[in-house]
Amino acid sequence: MAHVVTAGLDGTPESAAAAHWAAGEAMERHCSLRLAHIRVAESAMDRMVVPEEDDATRQRAEQLVGDVTAVLAERFPDLAVTTEVTVGEPAWALTELSKTSDLLVIGSRGLSTLGGFLVGSVALPTVAHTQCPVVLVRAEAEPAQSRDDVGGRESGEGASPKIVLGVEIGHPCEELFAFAFEAAQRKSMVLEIRHGWEPPPVYGSRPMPLAAMALEDVLDERADALAKMAQPWREKYPGVEVDARAVLEQPASMLVKAAKDASLLVVGRRHHSHRLGAHVGPVAHAAMHHSRTPVAIVPHS
Repeated sequence: MAHVVTAGLDGTPESAAAAHWAAGEAMERHCSLRLAHIRVAESAMDRMVVPEEDDATRQRAEQLVGDVTAVLAERFPDLAVTTEVTVGEPAWALTELSKTSDLLVIGSRGLSTLGGFLVGSVALPTVAHTQCPVVLVRAEAEPAQSRDDVGGRESGEGASPKIVLGVEIGHPCEELFAFAFEAAQRKSMVLEIRHGWEPPPVYGSRPMPLAAMALEDVLDERADALAKMAQPWREKYPGVEVDARAVLEQPASMLVKAAKDASLLVVGRRHHSHRLGAHVGPVAHAAMHHSRTPVAIVPHS
């Protein structure tokens, strides 16, 4: 199978930023970029049978994709770009495209009144069901072109050359480690691995508070477990500088803070066998809604 990075386009500044981010990623990965625009079906009949589009609608869609393609061709002249313009339900269509993609990149909307980002009817179900990793990009995360065009791009303004990876202890997450270490090696960035843990109000078989000394013991145990999980990957990627820590803090908020000045935040989503609902897990959900940094959600067993 040919290696492809797919970016979803919908005409918003966020999707344009996603396309630019995806182009840089495709250059780094030495693969092609696919730009996909899915026009939303306007009626129940549209959803049952894909209609013949009128000329004006088709021209607007093709103009949108053509404009982005032209900008990318100027910025990344060596990048192979294909386009796909179709009618359908965007989340379902993007999920289908993920089956033939190495990576799917989509835009995430601006801040809501609660201070979080809007992850709506397309992004959330897409992330919940994709076969490949998904990256959500904010409009302000559009990367600058690299001075020497090697590797495709530099980090955005204010970002530091590091990737933050959030992991759970005691759960298999090989895909998550593979994605993060490969990205860190490809981008020549430090990989910060973080495990956040917040004790319940009571701990152990008896309902009694956990003493401060016992908290330190538990945290040390989790730090040791994290080190063991990371060790095989350190050996496989000896050139990657790794900073692995277990932190006594609520996982989601800890990761959002840790990634505030990072270039990429990587979190996991467990595979689900059912198709109903948009279940991504509390940590991934919080990262999607509150991180300004591009967020990669990696499905894993």
